[in-house]
Amino acid sequence: MNAPFTDILPAGPIRRWSMESLNQGNNRVLIVDDQPEIHDDFTEMLCSGITSTPDDELAAAFVREQEGDYLPEFELLHASNGEEACEIIRGGRESNRPIAVAYIDIRMPPGIDGIETVRRVREFDRDIEIVIMTAYTDRSLPEIVSDMELLHKLLYIRKPFTHEEIQQITLSLVGKWNVEQELVEHRRQLTVSHGRLKALLNATGDAIAMHDVTGRLAFANEMYLNLLGLDETDLETLPPGDLTARFAERFREPDLSRIEARFLSDGGDVVETTGAGGLPKQRLFYRSAAPVSDGQGNVIGSLTLYRDVSREIDAEQMKAEVRRLRTELETTFSFAGMVGASRGMQRVYALMKQAAESDITVLIRGESGTGKELVSRSFHFNSSRREGPFVALDCATIPETLIESELFGHEKGAFTGATTRRVGAFERADRGTILIDEIGDLPYALQGTLLRVLQEREIQRIGGKAPISVDIRVITATNKDLEHAVRKGEFREDLFYRIAAFPISIPPLRERREDIPLLAEHFIGKYAERLNKNIRGISTAAMRLLLQYEWPGNVRELENAIERAVLLETETVVQAGNLPPRLSPAIATGQEPADSTPVLSLKEVERQALYVALEAAGDNITRAANALGIHRATLHRKLKKYNMDRD
Repeated sequence: MNAPFTDILPAGPIRRWSMESLNQGNNRVLIVDDQPEIHDDFTEMLCSGITSTPDDELAAAFVREQEGDYLPEFELLHASNGEEACEIIRGGRESNRPIAVAYIDIRMPPGIDGIETVRRVREFDRDIEIVIMTAYTDRSLPEIVSDMELLHKLLYIRKPFTHEEIQQITLSLVGKWNVEQELVEHRRQLTVSHGRLKALLNATGDAIAMHDVTGRLAFANEMYLNLLGLDETDLETLPPGDLTARFAERFREPDLSRIEARFLSDGGDVVETTGAGGLPKQRLFYRSAAPVSDGQGNVIGSLTLYRDVSREIDAEQMKAEVRRLRTELETTFSFAGMVGASRGMQRVYALMKQAAESDITVLIRGESGTGKELVSRSFHFNSSRREGPFVALDCATIPETLIESELFGHEKGAFTGATTRRVGAFERADRGTILIDEIGDLPYALQGTLLRVLQEREIQRIGGKAPISVDIRVITATNKDLEHAVRKGEFREDLFYRIAAFPISIPPLRERREDIPLLAEHFIGKYAERLNKNIRGISTAAMRLLLQYEWPGNVRELENAIERAVLLETETVVQAGNLPPRLSPAIATGQEPADSTPVLSLKEVERQALYVALEAAGDNITRAANALGIHRATLHRKLKKYNMDRD
């Protein structure tokens, strides 16, 4: 007689499933039989809680060594026919409470038999462990089930069966089912982890690859594959020699003299693409490699990383350029960088130094072109707010209907044409400095609003509902007589006293003519460099015109005149004929001023001026400095410059 199931089960001792793990896993068992007494037998055998003592040799092969072991808590379900069994199994899967083991009788009249039930169950559940029960045949399982596909996870036993048979088979199959589900879950978690790791390596932006001990490519992320023009199928087939050839085709050693040292380190190579395969040229890569070991410390391969440092180099170059520009700005707008040695400008410098580090509101007064914005920028770059923004707003150039929006901003839909939100000058200047130029042209209706902003340091956009705090330093400038405007009722008195907390008046150029040679020299150097011209000075005739002109446009007009002259000049010294005609009627009529005096450079003019001043003052440094309108220290510095200090 054929053994009922020992051919199907693995040889050797039955695996001892942990009682704790079985109790925590899926212990649902389905009994499918049309005889009620069979269901009662299974309930008695599997729900008693204690394993029975083996009473024959066959059962002894499955029983544990210790008698009296406790069974886990099986959850028994019952079906009297195949259709009902299919519904229970399908419902268990849909509710995420699947059946682990099903005992199915072969003959269950009326309706479908056990074999057909197995066939239908396998259409939607490939995991359930099935045991066929029969009392009417002594054939082997393959003889009973002709469809080989149905033999998957299928056993069979003959009735009558002992308690020990059912208990041990159920224990083994339930344990097997739970272990397989754990493996499935572990594989799923590994797949998820692998996907996350792959996504992480792809997101680094670096080209990463692992090679085994033979040099064959075992893993590569997308960047690495794209860099070499490979796809994932090449990982298994590409020989190490072909990989080396691919690198030689696409890469070359760079000119290290062109690469900044901070992008190189010991053990790393920098390579540069040649542009083959559509890759951009001049991309620089940093290469690093490290061995890969297993848990026992054995080397199983190596990891190689290529990092594109082109953007880092570009970023460093941009940072260097920003630092250069910032230094240039700070130099340009530093107090020392402002041109002018007259007494009037010395007073301006002194006041600026006193107020620069505070947040006091400054009113800069002066005619058009005297350099009010230059002074305000100097305030900003010499204050603690130098890292913040500097925003300048000219009230005289903005239409009255738009100036409120320019100052404070507006919300979308606040008025006709407001299609988007606009951030005003006060918000843009947050943590920095705002210059309100030509404040005398601010509409009277807005002066009260500006006063509240200066007092509370809060603004509100047009159409906005909530105030917005701003941390700013306010500088105002004007070329108008604000006191006269106050008396006429055109400017609010309270606003005037608020903005005039620290007034600074810049003298017009006609009142500080001694600064004209210095300014002319400064502008000649500036525009000669910008226009790439070799111009080193200015003729005496040209300087005479500059000194005798009234300069209604002040420094701005002087700068424009010098720029024009440098552009037109073909000699190494600016000639009078290249200055604007308005500076001299003779130039306007095309007549060059008669001048038999030899051409002198600005430096020579300054040296002679120092000599004349010292001679007139009887070599008294203090009187000579006062006559020149400069400080004693400045005079000493200039004497040293021309080697006159020893005299």
